[in-house]
Amino acid sequence: MIHRRRHPGFIVLIVMVIIVMLTLAGLAFVLNLSLENQAVHVQGDQQQLQQTLASGIELMRGFLAQSPSARQQAGGTHQNSAVFAAVSLSPDSAASDDTRFSILSPQDETEASSEVRFGLQNESARLNLSVLLDWEQDQPGAASQALMQLPGMTEPIADAILDWIDGDDTPRPSGAEADYYVGRGLPYEPRNDVPAVLEELLLVRDVSRASLFGTDTNANFRQDSDSHQTLHAAGNTTSGQTPWARLLTLYSAEANRTFQGEPRIDLNQDELQPLHQQLTKAFDQRTADFVVAYRQFGPQAPTVDGSSPSAAAAAGATSGASSPSSRWGTKPPPDGQAVSLDLSQPAEYRIESILDLIEARVFLPPESQPDDTLPETVQESTSQAPANDLLDESLEDLLEIPLEEISELSEESQPMREVPNPFADQRDQLRDDLPQWFDLTTTVDQDVIRGRVNINQAGRLILLGIPELDESLVDRILAARDGFSSDAGEQYRYPIWLYTEGLVDLEQMRRLEPYLTCGGDVYRAQIVAFGESTRLVARGEVVLDASVSPPRQVYWKDLGLLGRGFTDAELGLQTDLR
Repeated sequence: MIHRRRHPGFIVLIVMVIIVMLTLAGLAFVLNLSLENQAVHVQGDQQQLQQTLASGIELMRGFLAQSPSARQQAGGTHQNSAVFAAVSLSPDSAASDDTRFSILSPQDETEASSEVRFGLQNESARLNLSVLLDWEQDQPGAASQALMQLPGMTEPIADAILDWIDGDDTPRPSGAEADYYVGRGLPYEPRNDVPAVLEELLLVRDVSRASLFGTDTNANFRQDSDSHQTLHAAGNTTSGQTPWARLLTLYSAEANRTFQGEPRIDLNQDELQPLHQQLTKAFDQRTADFVVAYRQFGPQAPTVDGSSPSAAAAAGATSGASSPSSRWGTKPPPDGQAVSLDLSQPAEYRIESILDLIEARVFLPPESQPDDTLPETVQESTSQAPANDLLDESLEDLLEIPLEEISELSEESQPMREVPNPFADQRDQLRDDLPQWFDLTTTVDQDVIRGRVNINQAGRLILLGIPELDESLVDRILAARDGFSSDAGEQYRYPIWLYTEGLVDLEQMRRLEPYLTCGGDVYRAQIVAFGESTRLVARGEVVLDASVSPPRQVYWKDLGLLGRGFTDAELGLQTDLR
């Protein structure tokens, strides 16, 4: 009988292996659960940050929904840390897991490198591509001149950008139309319209990413040294220059409303009765009378020696309207003559600009004439001729005088009546009066005015591109701006301050007015949502258009993949967590 040797240790080993495998399986399961738990928490934190980011957009929307007056009273849009810095969504601001958001902009929008501020960027301080063709229509070459002020811009690139925007297929001298792009096998042609977003300019011939967006690869408003070196190595010469995306826009606009957010009085409305009532309520009857008389009879320039006056606003009159002063005579009106207007008489003249009212003279037609104003020959014949021959002699004399001459002789005996003008060309008075007029009234029949440049905030490069502004005038404007902030007093709330401060004359101010503003209702900002106990972050760049109500979002770029970008101090936290 053979006895087999037993190996009890082998069984123990097998059992131990099984136990280890079960333990490892359990450990893997626990680790997997732990990772899943962490992933769920991270995803929850990220979703919370996304909602916090959305809250930042809504705060910005709510702030801009207010009137310009209310925004200013709340601290303004430019630098307002009380509203835009490290805003907490937790009722307990001391909570360690508190999530916050900050709304940031570059301190100086016109410089390539700048500090950070808690506020918004006014799109009206930029050059709006959508109005360049209008500028060019007013002044040939104005669009190209405006683009040539951008750093690193060349004539071929400027022409290519304008060819991308204009509606024709004819290339400019150095431009590029559809033939260029098709000939190089590119799968697109010029839009022949305004780009949908600024990034679309990267499709335009010779427009580089470095020129458009600079070297700020993480979107923190500063140049990056590594990309700086890369660009130098590649022979790029645009480093250190302000990127074009900081100077261009597609969205600048402003509501045609008062500083308090109320509708303005349209000086060119068809019905003169309500216009007179509105102006009387807002100003006084003297002002209302003058404006309504201007609309009815136009501005005149009667002469002192009694020669025929000329209509000063023949171009502004409706078709077929003749000069009232040429029909009524030019004798001076008696002092204290009362103004009596027929508000049912239709308007024949438009007011192209409030500035047209300054120094304008308006004369009313003479009142109906009595019979004793007939020509002296007719009066003598009626007093000396026998009764039987009276009719024949009167008719005989009248037939010798043309009907038009009889009318003129009759009317010249009655003086024209001048309507007192409340817009005397006295700068001290106009400095106080004109801002109110520009605030409460308008000559533009549009709810929203687009593309005007904010003369108080635009940088030198943008100002140099505005038609009618030369280098000398731009320097004087910048020097004058140093004396006041963007939220300066009422006299600097409208571009008329260029005239009242003596920087330009009245005629030059008239030419500049269509291009300039001191306001704007479209704003851009970067919103950063972050947590105090986590390094997670959500970032985005947004543009909100408050020229309509409620404000609408017109642009969004997700910047979350670019990292945190800013220090905790720049985000508004007292202690840097790094």
